[in-house]
Amino acid sequence: MSGRQTLLKVLLTKRHQETHRAFCLEYDKVARSIDRNLIGSSPSREAYGRWLKGHLKTKPHADHCRVLERMFPGHTVAELLAPYDPVGKGSGVHDMRSDPREAATKRREVFQLGATTLAIGLSESIWRGPDLFEQALDFSNVGEARLHFLEYEAARLGQKVPPPSVLPEALLHLASIRELLAYRQPTEAQRRLTRVGAKLSIVVGEIMFCANHFPLARRWYAAARRAADEAGDLHLGDLALTSAALMPTYSADPRSVLATVTARLEHAVGATPAIAWMWGLAALAYASLGDRTAFERAISRSRNTLERCSADELQPGILSFQPERHTFYEARGRADLGDLNGTAEAVSRALASYDNGASNDPALVRFAYACALAKAGEIEEACRFATDAIQEAPPAGHSITVVVRAHDFDALLTPTGAASADWREALAAIRAPDPAILQTMSPLRT
Repeated sequence: MSGRQTLLKVLLTKRHQETHRAFCLEYDKVARSIDRNLIGSSPSREAYGRWLKGHLKTKPHADHCRVLERMFPGHTVAELLAPYDPVGKGSGVHDMRSDPREAATKRREVFQLGATTLAIGLSESIWRGPDLFEQALDFSNVGEARLHFLEYEAARLGQKVPPPSVLPEALLHLASIRELLAYRQPTEAQRRLTRVGAKLSIVVGEIMFCANHFPLARRWYAAARRAADEAGDLHLGDLALTSAALMPTYSADPRSVLATVTARLEHAVGATPAIAWMWGLAALAYASLGDRTAFERAISRSRNTLERCSADELQPGILSFQPERHTFYEARGRADLGDLNGTAEAVSRALASYDNGASNDPALVRFAYACALAKAGEIEEACRFATDAIQEAPPAGHSITVVVRAHDFDALLTPTGAASADWREALAAIRAPDPAILQTMSPLRT
């Protein structure tokens, strides 16, 4: 074989990756997207030198071939390791051609279905096949249509509290983004992909939180913050931080809530839904601690911040904060402080705003009023409101938030009494979500 430079060397030179170290870094990045076991399998310096000069008598190892053809879509290994011909495309490496069966396998790898079938089974290959094919097409320059689709999907999944059934879908899109980010994308495309990844991480974190899997929820929210920081999106990072503050809110740990949000609020400039949300959670924490003055200040800051937000910022779902959610926080805070009249007024406003059946919030609003009634000694009316709260479950069922508030209310009642008999029967019928159910979900069951 001639000692002229190979097509591989020409392509690597154009990418400024012709040194052995630079090549191995890119090799491992691509190998990770195929099979994590291939990481670290890059060629030695001597073998790499032979690849660049075309000093080869036999074809490289099959794993090397897989990675090389993924690194340079549209080129076979024979073409890459043949002497470079700037005029034609002939390889001149006749002894390196594959037999027909091997060539068929390579064609399947271009579509990335064959390798996926071997790795994760036929059913998931069918589920991910189109997505994997698009990954090859978007190798290092993701198209506008693909970006728009992923952005649309993140917004759609965040439009409401996501039920567990959308978890496989969210994870599929995250896998797509993760694989696209493994390659060098143009700067703006990289930023947009990272923002979508942050939003989808919040969606997955919300599913984990509602399913009573706080450790995983905490990790997903942290990943969302990291992605938001990487994309330079402060508001999205604030949303992830606020979402993480929900866990101590529903774990009776108000001081941890304040530790989570106070530092950010002290440096907040401008009005965003996330900042309004943080003030609302701070208000709940102060009410739980019995600090009425701090509660009034925080709930007022939450309201004023919301009023300064533009209408298109106040979207429904978990990627924003809505006036009705603020009103719910006001109702719960006043209930915790024993303000029955203030709670009743806020509950009336909140229930008039919510679309019953769309989320767990209406049930939480009713529990706020039930708690206020119980503290005022109106047990029968309190139990009626609490029973209604349990019976009005959304289609996806009760989240951990409703279960926690149900038991908070029950703790306010005396162990015996006819007035609470119906309530205790309703309470016995609900259970905390079992996080193990998430492990049984398959993409084909969504």
